[in-house]
Amino acid sequence: MQRRRWLFNMLLKALAHRTGRTLLLLAVLAMASSLATALGVVSVSMGKRVAEEVRKYGANMVVIPQASRLDLGSGGLNFGSIAEPAYLKQRDVEAALAKSGLTAERSFHLRGALHWKNSDLMVEGVNFADIRRLFPWWQLRGAWPAAGETVLGLDLAGRLKLKVGDELELEGASRSVRLRVSGIVSSGGEEDGLLFLALPELQQALGLEGQVSLVRLMVTAGGDSLKKSAAALQPLLPAAKVSEVRQTARTSEGLLAKVKLLMIMVTAVVLVSAGSSVTGTMSTTVLERGKEIGLMKAMGATRWEVLLIFCGEAALLGGAGGIAGYLLGSGIAQFITKTVFAASAAFVPWIAGVSLGVSLLLALVGSIGPMISVFKLDPVRSLRGE
Repeated sequence: MQRRRWLFNMLLKALAHRTGRTLLLLAVLAMASSLATALGVVSVSMGKRVAEEVRKYGANMVVIPQASRLDLGSGGLNFGSIAEPAYLKQRDVEAALAKSGLTAERSFHLRGALHWKNSDLMVEGVNFADIRRLFPWWQLRGAWPAAGETVLGLDLAGRLKLKVGDELELEGASRSVRLRVSGIVSSGGEEDGLLFLALPELQQALGLEGQVSLVRLMVTAGGDSLKKSAAALQPLLPAAKVSEVRQTARTSEGLLAKVKLLMIMVTAVVLVSAGSSVTGTMSTTVLERGKEIGLMKAMGATRWEVLLIFCGEAALLGGAGGIAGYLLGSGIAQFITKTVFAASAAFVPWIAGVSLGVSLLLALVGSIGPMISVFKLDPVRSLRGE
């Protein structure tokens, strides 16, 4: 116990005696670990931010029925094909999603035609709560519909000269429905030419209770994980085709991957530079303390005990540098995320362990060369000043 206390006192006094060099090593280790901390927090925050932005582009997977097609032709002549409307049972899709274990928000759609005056209107039955969640870019003038109400696409409303508050009666294959226009929606897409009403109302009007023609999914996955999710769901829905919707999401994820790679490369360069600085500083310390080391060995200290002092110094410096680097890096990350992304940095507890680990690793790895010199040092020649 007395011997350990003596070694500990030696360690503290050695660090205190060389205040300038100790502070320099602390600064180098804190700088390296703070950069690792900042880039780690920013990378995680960017990933979450990109995921939130990608969600604004809507569903990333669709499920459609396998259309029934009949090819027409004779001999070598092909006159085309006739496609019959095909539908999916809503309960089958829900059961397949539950069995697959996918974490996904979903929106069920049924598209068909209802007769109004002298023309047929393309209509789509949806759950408006799902639409508001999965398609936030839809711009609505008026109010979202309640039971017995409808929303018109902007182009359709202009063509039919309808406005909010108007009523229309539509005839379906099974029954007619009377609807009041509660709002006009604009999305910049094909939705502007459609009439929307509640899914159960359209199913009843068309006589297609419990059936849908399209399912849009927002799956919590990206990159290859999304492709694997689609492949896992496909066997559970043999009568359907499961496809990815990847254009914008793939571009965003590719850009994010490149930015993360750049961060890793910058961090690696800084860590190598910091490790070189630690090695140089510790080597200088060993050269300056040659007589001190020789004296300790002459007084009975073993090579391992002397080596333990230098290991202890490196560990203390690494621990202190890691704590300081985590605090500094967290502040830098908060500044970057607020300035660049206008958002708060994500709280990532495990980054503290990374910061501490980086600092300790640099301190110990950078001290390997000097420690070998300490182990091989001859106390007699050290005391002679050779």
